[in-house]
Amino acid sequence: MEHTSRRGQSRRALTAIFAVLLAGTATTAFAVPGVTPSPYATALEPGQSVTITKTVDTPVIPPNPDIVFLADTTTSMGASISNVQANADSIVDQVLADQPTAQFAVADYKDVADYSGAHFNLRQQLTADPAAVAAGINAWTPLSGGGSDAAEDWIGALGEVPSAIDFRNDGTPVVVMFGDSTSHDPSAGFSLATATAALQAAGVRVIAIAVPGADGFLWNGLDTAGQATAVTSSTGGTLASANPSEVSAAILSALQNLPAQVTHQAVCDAGVSVSLTPPSQNVTSGGTVSFDETITLAADAPQGTTVSCQVSFLVNGQLPGPEFVQQVDVDVLDVEPPVVTVSDETVEATGPDGAEVDYDATATDNVDGPLVPTCAPPSGSLFAIGATVVTCTATDAAGNTGSGTGTMTVVDTTPPDVACSEGANPGGTVPRSHNQDGFFLLGATDLVDPDPEIWVRDSGSGTLFGPYADGQQIKYTETPGGQPRSKSMPGDIVHLFGTGDAEVYAVDSFGNTSAPVSCLVPPPPM
Repeated sequence: MEHTSRRGQSRRALTAIFAVLLAGTATTAFAVPGVTPSPYATALEPGQSVTITKTVDTPVIPPNPDIVFLADTTTSMGASISNVQANADSIVDQVLADQPTAQFAVADYKDVADYSGAHFNLRQQLTADPAAVAAGINAWTPLSGGGSDAAEDWIGALGEVPSAIDFRNDGTPVVVMFGDSTSHDPSAGFSLATATAALQAAGVRVIAIAVPGADGFLWNGLDTAGQATAVTSSTGGTLASANPSEVSAAILSALQNLPAQVTHQAVCDAGVSVSLTPPSQNVTSGGTVSFDETITLAADAPQGTTVSCQVSFLVNGQLPGPEFVQQVDVDVLDVEPPVVTVSDETVEATGPDGAEVDYDATATDNVDGPLVPTCAPPSGSLFAIGATVVTCTATDAAGNTGSGTGTMTVVDTTPPDVACSEGANPGGTVPRSHNQDGFFLLGATDLVDPDPEIWVRDSGSGTLFGPYADGQQIKYTETPGGQPRSKSMPGDIVHLFGTGDAEVYAVDSFGNTSAPVSCLVPPPPM
């Protein structure tokens, strides 16, 4: 401000601001920054999902802040500057306590009418050294300057900030400006609009603190023309007012009440995904937001394994720390039963009761691998003639039971054995050679059928005689030109008359027919 005094004025006594800050923080309750719950573990079936409430407590100061202290150093600002200088170490220490990665720069402004470049003086480039920051703040010297009117040139100073300060790529740029007067517009080559656009392009937020000027000097109030409101609202910052003895407290309070946008990034294994509703939220730094987090397993998620996601919650696009990373672990339940395979077998009967059948049965589980199935009836059992269904089951470690079936078929395709042996004349006559009397004993045996049928065929006429049982005695007489016929004889003997030789064959109950055997008898003499 203009250095012309209307009356002498002594400086005000300053309050010990550190005690004020301690008293203020004692009444402000902030949750421990981070995400809750973290970690989170659950178990789901493939295709299932679960939704939980995810709470994010933001840090009171946004992460990785790059803070530029920008002061009006005209003569009317003496008391306010003294307050900040007296408490510079406290401000820096408390910011670092909340955000250890914070860095600071120091600059000031006057009126371009004071001297060339007076609108922006960089006292300390961005640094993490608290001592260098304090030295830059102590370099503020409100001894002269201010031109001949109330307005200064802080619009020009703000326009210089994006190019003059070496902001970090991963930093959160913030300008903390305090002063007691409006700015010329245009100012040092910038208008309010162009300075604001430069700040927005660089992602710089502006915190403005309006302080009263000292009596006896020209000052008109920082936001009298609405300039401070415009630039703070356009850059996502804040505007506050403070008495000179409270400027340092106001600075710290403003840094702890910046707008913060909470978003998320999820990195997941194959088979699992995470979505949040809403995808982002805005909150004042230090505040709490909640999301509905839905964890979904894909239908083809690998059963019997654990799949994971890391969900990072970002504040203003930055990760505040490891406490903002949520670990999600999902045990994929094994719901798929083992695959059981049973071979189909066809075997020949070995007796009337069927046959013993050996078959193959295997079981494979998607998680447990090969398993030993249990079968009924077991392999090697005696199976009756016909088709019998075998059921085999296997249970995996997760309790899933699978089953498979096979058909065991026992068949009878073996024909009977048949015989036609010469028999004795029941009258006691000793037959001449070639069985002149024509007595025969019929016989037939079968693996399955205990009573196969025996048939006698006249090879001359094709006439069939029978059926007869095993052990039947017959007399066969060949009568060429005669009529095929049969008659009973004493002793249950059947006398057969045919025009040719007798052929004997047997048929079992499954229709298997033996090859014929001949019962040769010479024809009677002519």
